[in-house]
Amino acid sequence: MTPFCFNIVEINLLNMKTALFLLAIGLTMFTGIQAQNSIEPTRKYEGSVEYQKTKQPATILEFNYPEKDVENALEDYVQKQGGKVKSNKGFYYVKSLRLHNRENRYFDVYYKVTGSGKGDNARSTVYLILAEPGEDILLRAGSSSNGHAGAAASVGAVSFFDGIGSELGEYDLNKKIIEQEEAVQKADRNLTSLDKKRQSLEKELDDLRKEIETQRGDLEIQNTLLAQLKEQKEKKKKKN
Repeated sequence: MTPFCFNIVEINLLNMKTALFLLAIGLTMFTGIQAQNSIEPTRKYEGSVEYQKTKQPATILEFNYPEKDVENALEDYVQKQGGKVKSNKGFYYVKSLRLHNRENRYFDVYYKVTGSGKGDNARSTVYLILAEPGEDILLRAGSSSNGHAGAAASVGAVSFFDGIGSELGEYDLNKKIIEQEEAVQKADRNLTSLDKKRQSLEKELDDLRKEIETQRGDLEIQNTLLAQLKEQKEKKKKKN
């Protein structure tokens, strides 16, 4: 019985060590996947961007965040403001968008996102052009190109620009939740698979125990028969 008890103690200690190890990994992963409350631009400035072979004034924001994720977050942001995003020749555009509830003004918004790098090295640049509803920005010339500057300085536009960082933070959190849900589902599938293997092994072990008991009984019978045969032999010798 002593070796058997020792094995039980060994197994319990192993389980405790495994649990502590998994707990340590879990805490490390938790600290590593916390989403940022806000992903603010590293730079924000007024500049220009080429749009259909014309040079257009634009508000430019730079982020340390992947290009595709910035695009997705901006689309979500615009849709929350009631806009519908369409694309045309490398730009996204939204017609008659109310940029913020702090101002009852509407603008046509054109934007595009460029980027490079992956992971922690990802960098993205957002170019935003603002125009009056229905304005053909290709016809802008001279002083009329100042239309963007005036729009960009409006209360609604400033609030819209300032809200992009928070929107990216919310997008980042939602993205990590989805990724973590997938990780949980994968871990659950693995656990289910391992549990099935455990059940299979336990059944196999139970069958093996039964087989051993059967074999032990058979061994006793064979030993009894052998002993009887030897006894018969001894009796014959004595008679002779």
